Amino acid sequence: MKKVISILFISGLVVFSCKKEKAEEPTTTPTTTVSFATDVQPIFQQSCGTGGSCHGTSSGADGKVYETHAGATAVPDGTTLGAIKHTAGFKPMPQGGTQLSSDKISKIESWISGGKKND
Repeated sequence: MKKVISILFISGLVVFSCKKEKAEEPTTTPTTTVSFATDVQPIFQQSCGTGGSCHGTSSGADGKVYETHAGATAVPDGTTLGAIKHTAGFKPMPQGGTQLSSDKISKIESWISGGKKND
């Protein structure tokens, strides 16, 4: 009899100690549509020397060309982001200049995460 009561007691503890927790709703961050031509290319033109001094089609420093969509998409995502965020292990860009504003970095990051569309 004691064995039966013990089993019932332990079973009751197991059943009542397990509660169904409400699953958390996934949080989503609003995505901002970023245009290469309108948002990203002007940043590259202003900050990356696309007029020929650094990362333009005529110079292509380190083989990276940010003057055109084709050139910008050819550069690996991590290389671009590491350089503009001044991440350790990457050559900080713009070279000899201050880090881009968080707004500009965010636009480039959104463009990359959005698939580097040519629009």
